Amino acid sequence: MKIDLAAFRLNALSTLTANDSKGSSNTDFLSALLNARMGNLPDAAGATGAISLLGDTGSQIQSVLSQLEASNAAFLRRYNARVDAIGDEAQVLTRLRERVAELGTASQGLSGLRVDSADTDIKAALQDFIARYNAWDSEFDPYFEDGALLDDVQAGETARFSLRREVGSIFHGAGNGGFDRGLTAMGVSFSSDGQLRFDEASFDGALGSDRAAAVQTLSNVARAFGDAAEMLSADGHLLARRIDNAQRAVDWAADNRDDLNAEFGPGAVAARLRRAGYS
Repeated sequence: MKIDLAAFRLNALSTLTANDSKGSSNTDFLSALLNARMGNLPDAAGATGAISLLGDTGSQIQSVLSQLEASNAAFLRRYNARVDAIGDEAQVLTRLRERVAELGTASQGLSGLRVDSADTDIKAALQDFIARYNAWDSEFDPYFEDGALLDDVQAGETARFSLRREVGSIFHGAGNGGFDRGLTAMGVSFSSDGQLRFDEASFDGALGSDRAAAVQTLSNVARAFGDAAEMLSADGHLLARRIDNAQRAVDWAADNRDDLNAEFGPGAVAARLRRAGYS
């Protein structure tokens, strides 16, 4: 794709200050990457527009050139920052996807429990799952804070919500041989910061009151959680597509770096005007 930003070159500095974050939440990363191209600016007026912009005196010409060079530098800073952010997002989402798959595998420790399993083994399996879940949540929670890298990124939010939903769902117990309130009836709940809490006394009470229901609840959660994790980490899912789009955008930026620098690098404005015969 040839970068040709004539509108940027031939409009005043004020037009460059348009909000380059517009549309940054689009799932089309190439569009998000290129929103800084100022494609919404009015078309350039051609050579006569350049003459009018530059004025008649050398000092006026130098003033405008200086402003446009500064504008180019500001544009490149914003553009490069956006490329870096997309690259960072691809890396974090890739790691998130890997951790989701690992967590899904870890949850299967709950499915191997039996009614005749020792109390200590049942409790240890649940505590291990809780610890792994909380470690995953702690690792990625900062990226979902307001204004952070994955704030309002649908692919990441979907993965986070889906796993949290499976842990807290009452349907893994109600009507499926377990406790009506699922893990909640076994002393497992969410804190306000998204971490899982374990009430050992409640767990002991649930295990003592209906051992078969307790084991079945854990098995139901393991199956549903594992299925969700497998789907979220699968090729072709929203998470994988978001990562692929991000990587393609970064690759596109790398392939077009020379053209971009030729258009907006130091001295690019003066060079274009010389080629056009205006200096």
